[in-house]
Amino acid sequence: MATFKAIVFTGGKHIKQDGTANIKIRIYHNSSSIYIATEYFIKPDLMGDDGTIASVSDQAEILNYELTKNIQSYREVCIKLGSERTKRMTCSELKEEILLSVNCDSQSIDFVKFAKELISKTVKVKTAEWYDNSLNSFMNFFKKQRIDTKDITVKNLELYIEHLMNTKIVVRKKNMTMIERNMEPGTINNYIRGLRAIYNKAKKQYNNEELDIIRIPSNPFVKISIPQYRRKRKNLSIEDIIRIRDGNFTTSRSNMARDVFMMMFYLMGININDLYLLNSERAGRVEYERSKTNTPDNIGRFTLSIKVEPELRLLLDKYSNGVLLSAFKNKYCCLNNFLRAVNIGLKTISEELNLGVPLSTNWARHSWASIARNKAGINKADIDFCLGHVNHEYKMADIYIDIDYSIYDKANRSVLDLLQKNQEKNS
Repeated sequence: MATFKAIVFTGGKHIKQDGTANIKIRIYHNSSSIYIATEYFIKPDLMGDDGTIASVSDQAEILNYELTKNIQSYREVCIKLGSERTKRMTCSELKEEILLSVNCDSQSIDFVKFAKELISKTVKVKTAEWYDNSLNSFMNFFKKQRIDTKDITVKNLELYIEHLMNTKIVVRKKNMTMIERNMEPGTINNYIRGLRAIYNKAKKQYNNEELDIIRIPSNPFVKISIPQYRRKRKNLSIEDIIRIRDGNFTTSRSNMARDVFMMMFYLMGININDLYLLNSERAGRVEYERSKTNTPDNIGRFTLSIKVEPELRLLLDKYSNGVLLSAFKNKYCCLNNFLRAVNIGLKTISEELNLGVPLSTNWARHSWASIARNKAGINKADIDFCLGHVNHEYKMADIYIDIDYSIYDKANRSVLDLLQKNQEKNS
């Protein structure tokens, strides 16, 4: 069984300017020691060898009481775990279990608190925003700042979905009139998937199946019907792509957006995040890994290498001054500002060309893929690769086969030639 004792370190780095040191609780377990810092500080000579504060200290009584209470709570955790479990745990694992148990009532885990901590640690901005929007919507439904994980039940999730389906949102139509409509199934789907992702991460943190420690036993998301939706087509015709390319629009921002849109198209539908992050080219090629797949647990990511075609060269040179696309980074301090400016510009383009669609950067990616398949006859597997998708059907083949980028150069050139041929035919 683990033993616990209050101690202070007397080394130089542990002593504060006022001469005090932090009181720590030492855990000795399976021939190893580890420490849990407390909120208390004391001069080292006031700590006795038995782990109690000397009576000469004014705070001796209260500190000894608080330290004893902490140690007793740690012992209680060990008793509840049982000797069969604890003897299989390392000292570090035991410390983790103790902290999880004493920092939250094992019968009451605050989902909101966990979610906010998760959001603050999430590196990817878009993922953090997704979690935050999902959480705020859920809190608005509950009308609470604290939601117990026990309250995330099938019934409550079904009530939440019903609430979202009956929620009216105000939208602005093209003629500037305001109308009310029901929330889109895609939005509801997005909120539920966000909550499910947070909930699953909470289960991963608070549960330890190997030691049969289950603080969040249920999985209500598998028992509900999440509204499904079909992705809306965001495809432009070759003629409309040419109109965008050759357009001269009323604002400098919309003309910049035109160039960004065409660069994304020439780069086989590159995501705007990846376009903004490009910083170099080599031997007439642009190389990058999709930021969307750049996570520690994604072993399927790969490098995309795209030949700089003449159409693209003109635009890259226009917005580069020593460093690739430096003009964007110099003008826009972050991706979100850049994306916002481009999408505002694309909205103006859509209005001036009377495209009748909510044009955004995604339309370049979707349009390239659609034209590649339907007009250039490129097979779907090659289109998947050009878009940077990981095709799990061919994951073993991908391990053995070297990438021949010339195949994808030909695919891209075939799409760009269609624009040229169409223009010549109509001129």
